[in-house]
Amino acid sequence: MIIAGTMPIKELPLIKGKGKIENNKLIINGKEFPISMGTGVLIASAIKILEYFNEELPTIITAGDIGEGNGSLKIYEELKNIDDDIVVIHYIKPKISAIKEIDFSPKIIGDAGGMYAGKAANIGDKFYLFLPDVGELAFLADEKSYHPAYVRGFISETDDVEVPKLIDRACKNNKMPKYMLVKGKTDYIVENGNIVSTVGSPLIEAMECIGGTGDTLTGLVSSLINCGYDTVESCILGSKINRTLGEYINATPKTQIEELIMAIPDVLKIMDL
Repeated sequence: MIIAGTMPIKELPLIKGKGKIENNKLIINGKEFPISMGTGVLIASAIKILEYFNEELPTIITAGDIGEGNGSLKIYEELKNIDDDIVVIHYIKPKISAIKEIDFSPKIIGDAGGMYAGKAANIGDKFYLFLPDVGELAFLADEKSYHPAYVRGFISETDDVEVPKLIDRACKNNKMPKYMLVKGKTDYIVENGNIVSTVGSPLIEAMECIGGTGDTLTGLVSSLINCGYDTVESCILGSKINRTLGEYINATPKTQIEELIMAIPDVLKIMDL
């Protein structure tokens, strides 16, 4: 399993290596990172799942990028030569020409910038799974928008109640992956354009205030797929685990994302996985 995404650290060079967690820190090739950063959150949650099931830890491809794009381009270049079954593309500056050059023979999972790039390049169907929130789903549903900032108002002004309509519009009007997990108060699991399952409980309101819970969900689902779970089952389980984490630690708006991540093994035991 490969996880590719930038870190918001200026001039951090390209780093490629196995990721591990030591003393609540993410370690990649001897370099230490906090797990509170977006890509770090995804990596750490994936590691906790893979450790629990005694699976090989993920290979990480990362570089520093504070929005200028240099680190992202280095990651795109590395993705031309990937050799694993599952690749997660996360925080990365969308670059249409670069995303079209990567190897799509593995199962490519897109979230954040990776998902934006795939949609903007009109190659969403080459991906295996997208994991948008409701706002990102509006971008996927707008066939005329090539950047999330330019989603048309009648589409962007949508609440959770209209999520099924957005899913239908996205899948009918744009090239989408076979699978999609839409994150929200209710999580929608989509296969071939059809909603095949939903997860709405436990509903922990405080989770909306904790930065990174969408990143943990991506890490959970991706690593469960890597562990051999069926994709739809992985989406359902990942959603339930993510919600149960909030319930287990009695999450409040002050809860830090690291607390959720470190509780993953306990929640997996409670769920008898």
